[in-house]
Amino acid sequence: MTYVLLLLGLILLFMEFFLPGTILGIAGGILMGVSLFLFATEANSVLSIAIYIGLIFLGIVFVIRAAIYSIKKFRFQHSIYSDDSQEGFVASTYDSTAIGKKGTAICELKPGGYILIEGKKMAALSISGYIPANAEIEVLSGQEDALLVKAIESNS
Repeated sequence: MTYVLLLLGLILLFMEFFLPGTILGIAGGILMGVSLFLFATEANSVLSIAIYIGLIFLGIVFVIRAAIYSIKKFRFQHSIYSDDSQEGFVASTYDSTAIGKKGTAICELKPGGYILIEGKKMAALSISGYIPANAEIEVLSGQEDALLVKAIESNS
């Protein structure tokens, strides 16, 4: 009975890769845990329990490798594996030509918001904390898709 529960647990774990939702994975883990408990109550030595735990671990590793191999090899229509080429893909970036320029905060930067530089609306992050709307700003650098700005102190 213990080996049947272990086998069913491994099968459910394998199926989890193709029917995601964690229910099958949790059920498989519970079945493997019950299998281990039943084996431990019937075992004659600690060594046999340790070997059974190693068997469970090897079974889990084998199931995961087999599932990933199957996903790659058979290319199911709805798969978690993406083999599409990423060549030419460019993540969103900030406008590097805006560095060093001055502009105006369109809205409050707390610390994120939008600024206006030469008539262009751009995402910005304040490095000097809160900047009120309509305040003058200077672009220092960029990070991901936002410009890093600071407020320009007025000498009035």
